[in-house]
Amino acid sequence: MQENLAPPRQGRALLMQNEARVLAGVKAVRSRCVRPVLIDGDTVVINWIFEFDYADGRTRRIDEIAHQTWRGDKVWRERFYYDPAQLRS
Repeated sequence: MQENLAPPRQGRALLMQNEARVLAGVKAVRSRCVRPVLIDGDTVVINWIFEFDYADGRTRRIDEIAHQTWRGDKVWRERFYYDPAQLRS
């Protein structure tokens, strides 16, 4: 998994650790897939909108493109593209 130009994170344990870090302090997360989903063989592109409600009352909206490569029934590689300015409070 890779976010924008950051180095890729590899391995399930590292991915789960990052997810836990992101969700720490989050009261609720909503996600919406913006249609259409683009599929070409093992390549999938999805536009996601995430809305985060934090325990301290802040909210954040992230508009993200996920570019996935599948092998069988598992995501083999995934890269997210988003404007980092969305992460600023």
